[in-house]
Amino acid sequence: MAIRQIKSDKAAGPDNIPAEALKADVAATARILHILFNKICDEEQVPTDWKEGLLIKIPKKGDLSNCDNYRGITLLSIPGSLQQGIVKQDEGLRRRPTS
Repeated sequence: MAIRQIKSDKAAGPDNIPAEALKADVAATARILHILFNKICDEEQVPTDWKEGLLIKIPKKGDLSNCDNYRGITLLSIPGSLQQGIVKQDEGLRRRPTS
């Protein structure tokens, strides 16, 4: 997922980094994330906030004392999601058979 493709006006994850902050200067964000992602690869250590999510309950219509009238969403770190996308893309490239 490219930085420009990140949806704006979404809640920040556990790291409190909103999409708008990453999109404010795409070139600077790309440079910083490139350095960070390489460090994560080299050290095989992912930031703790990227491994966590915030579970938020959203009320549906009906009696709010009934647990079935809520739906849960998980807020994840946006940089963490970007890094996951890169890893998945890289894994897809490796799985292709060579001829």
